[in-house]
Order: sequence, then structure tokens, then C-alpha cells
Amino acid sequence: MPETYNIAILGAGAFASRRHLPALQSDPRAKVVAACRRDPDALATFADHFQIPGRYADWEEMLEDANLDGVLIATPHDQHYAQAKAALEKGLHVLMEKPMALSGDEAQELADLARVLGRSLTVAFNPPYWRHTHALRAGIAAGRVGDLETVDIRISVSAAAVFGKAPMPETMPGVVRPTLFRADPAANGGGNLMDGGGHLFSELLWVTGRAPLSVSALMDTTPDDMRSVICVRLEGNLLATITAVADSVYQTRRIRSTYDGSLGSAIATGLPYQITWRTEQGEETLAEADLPDVPTPVSDWLDGFETGHGPLGSPEHGVQVTKLLAAAYESAQTGRMVEV
Repeated sequence: MPETYNIAILGAGAFASRRHLPALQSDPRAKVVAACRRDPDALATFADHFQIPGRYADWEEMLEDANLDGVLIATPHDQHYAQAKAALEKGLHVLMEKPMALSGDEAQELADLARVLGRSLTVAFNPPYWRHTHALRAGIAAGRVGDLETVDIRISVSAAAVFGKAPMPETMPGVVRPTLFRADPAANGGGNLMDGGGHLFSELLWVTGRAPLSVSALMDTTPDDMRSVICVRLEGNLLATITAVADSVYQTRRIRSTYDGSLGSAIATGLPYQITWRTEQGEETLAEADLPDVPTPVSDWLDGFETGHGPLGSPEHGVQVTKLLAAAYESAQTGRMVEV
């Protein structure tokens, strides 16, 4: 295996510039050699900033022409499946933004393909790569709160601008401006739950280690929801609620996860994140910065090139989350509980 891997960026946009490019360029194993975006001006700005030599307007041409070992996919959601499938079939390793696909069948096909071909397929959900969720997962597995009885995860953010429902602030982070693909439910695959809800489902499944069985969802509107409340039934008769609000007029993010058990509770709040372990014997609060470090999606993905190990953001986890998302939208549209 080579000591340095040639990486391409498929979706040279604001989010890739903020999250993944700094990690790629700080890892000596990665060399970003190509980037793809249809807007030539934005592509030039992005590639110039990160000094990327190969520049493509057509992603299929890039996969055919460039000498690559792996590709990062950070495009609108409706493109993820086709692009990941094509990259895997070219023998490339794939790091992809959530959602993995827009249907459970598509996600499962990608997971199966990566396994058969022996490629590293990593889905960049946040929870497998956050310190506090690692601590929650380990503490709950060790019985620190006893037997889990309820879980409640909620987030309220002011993100109407990226859905085209408010003016885009001039201070939006990133080398290039965000696009408004989220304003199109077809390109986004839905509304806010499809965009950010995958992280909430990911936390629920990753921290508890339990498989989802059924879901019941209420949304303000579908398919372009901005507010939703979801009830998930998991293995072991555990019921969990998830609340997601994207159009709050309160500008600061409000994030809270509560895991109540027979011996106490674990409460995570952010940003910045901290965990409070609460039992009848007292409380202990730990800040995210005081917790052990964990891999980034990029470092975890690159590790898989060399070892073939399963990533934290595994394809199997991505399939579970995709099935949950699809079931939630079906439930909201039909008014029925849907099995996952």
C-alpha cells in the first residue's frame, strides 16, 4: 500500500471546506489531488484556497480521469447513492456525508458493495466522532445509570437560512458560500430531519447499542419539515423521543440529551458539550475538552485503507440510520407507526 493516498473531493462546498479539508490536509497519509463542483467560480475559489491541482465540473469524468485511492462525497443528498456506488465500483475508498442514501435498500446496497470489494466506506455522522458520546456509550454500557428506561434527545437551532426560509448571513463559515439545495426537498431528500436528524438517530443508536424496531413521527409539514417529534421503539422495550427544531428565532443552539436509567441519569448539553452523571450518591460533570480524544472521520477512514478495520461511522450504522429516517417520513405522511 502507498504511504500517501490520492484523494478527490466530490462536492467542493462550504461544509467540506470547514470540516474535512483541514483534517485531510493535516494528515500526512492524504494528498488532495482533485476537486469537483459544477460552479466554476466556486470551484476555483475552493481549489485555489486548498491548492488542489485537478479541477472538474463533471464527477464521472473525475472518477475516470484522476489517479485516485479515495473520494470524499459531500454533495446534495440525492446524489450520494449514485456517486458512492460509482466510486466503490472503481475500487475507491469512500468517505461520505450523511445521509448515506435516501432509502434503506440503497444504503444496504452500498454497505454490501463495500464489504464485497473490501473498500473502506465511512459515513461521517457526528456521534461516533465526538468525545462525549464515546463517554456516554462506555458509561451506559458499564451500567453507570443502571438499566435504561427512557431516552430524550432534542435540538433547537436557527438554521432557516440554509433552507431558503431566511436571508443567508454574510458571516456563514466556509471558504465558499453554502448552496440552497436544502430548500429543494427532492435534492435534500426531505426537510430538516433528513438533513440534521441523522445525527440525532445516530446518537440514539450508537450510544445505546440497541437496534430500532418501529417509529412514530409528527412533523409540521412534509416533505419540507422544519420541526419534528419522533418516538422510536428499540430493543428491550426502550422508548426514545427525538425533537428537532430548525427555525428557532433564538440564535444560540440548544442541545440536550437525557439517558434515564434505574440507577440514575446521564445528561449531555452543548455547545460546548458537557456530561453530567447524576445518581442518588451525587453528580459528576465532565467537559468535552476534559474527555479522551477520539478519531476524526478522516483519520478513521484512512485507517481503514491500511487495516481494513470497520470504521466507527460504519456502513451498517449508516444503513440503520437511513432506515429510521425513511420510516419517520413514512410515519409522518401516513399518520401510522412504521416498523423499521
